[in-house]
Amino acid sequence: MKKISAMLVVVLMLMISMVPAFAVVSPQATTYKYDVILIPSDGGDGTYDFVTDIDENGNQLVDLEAKPKPGYEFDHWEIDGPYTPNGEMTDPKLNITIRGDVTVVPYFKDAKGQVETGTMNIDNSSKSPQTGAANDVLPYAIIILSVAACGAAAIKLVKSK
Repeated sequence: MKKISAMLVVVLMLMISMVPAFAVVSPQATTYKYDVILIPSDGGDGTYDFVTDIDENGNQLVDLEAKPKPGYEFDHWEIDGPYTPNGEMTDPKLNITIRGDVTVVPYFKDAKGQVETGTMNIDNSSKSPQTGAANDVLPYAIIILSVAACGAAAIKLVKSK
């Protein structure tokens, strides 16, 4: 009876060890906010706030506000992505309706009336965190070692009779 329960323990350990090896990729959220990427320029920066969540039509309201540096004044907004402005693009405070991810750039004028621009490097990677093994070899190594342990236990069982 001890030998049978030892084999059952080995089989149970084998099954338990395989569970984390084949974990499923983390699920994506079903409700989310669109991404608003705000790129500052040399004359200042800006802020944004989500006014609403995404509605049944896929729209979301966002408030934008330009923040000029001392010696600069706001000139206009430049927005890339699916949006509808709810005001003039020259308003320092602008409400927009977005239907996807947008990139927003506030432009500012210096004392001479020269429009200042700037650039920023943006990480556009779409890879999200995942669960499970770090690489494809680990799950198979665990299975092979578990099968070897079961085989060794079976051989030991046969030799002891």
